[in-house]
Amino acid sequence: MTRYSFSTDVRIRCAADYKNVFDGALFKVHQPHFLFLAKPSEQTSRLGIVVAKKKVRRAHERNRIKRIARESFRLNQQAIASLDIVVMPKIGIEDISNAELHQQLKFAWQKLNRLVHKRQNNTSISPQK
Repeated sequence: MTRYSFSTDVRIRCAADYKNVFDGALFKVHQPHFLFLAKPSEQTSRLGIVVAKKKVRRAHERNRIKRIARESFRLNQQAIASLDIVVMPKIGIEDISNAELHQQLKFAWQKLNRLVHKRQNNTSISPQK
C-alpha cells in the first residue's frame, strides 16, 4: 500500500526556492484557472502555492484553493517527475466548484508529465556526428 502524504519535505518553503522556480522555469502549464511553473529538482517533487489577494479577494476562497491544490498534488505526486512546482491561480477561480478545480488540476498534472517526458525524450536523443 502506497502512503500519500504532504510533509514538509515536499513543500517549497523559502523565498529563494520560489525565486529559483520563477526565474528558471523550464515547464509552464496553462489551464483556464491555473498557471503551473516547474523546474527540475534534485530531490523529490515539491509544491509551492502562490495565491495573491489581487487574484482572489476573500481569505476563505484563497484557503479553499490552496487546500484543493495540496490535496491534488498529494494524490498525484507518485506520478510526477522530480520537479519544483509553483501553482498560481488566475482571476475568476473563486467562481468555479471544487469538482471543476480538481478536474483542472488533474489535467494540469497530466499535461506537466507529458511536457517532462517530451523534454526527456528530446534530450536523450543525441545527434549523430
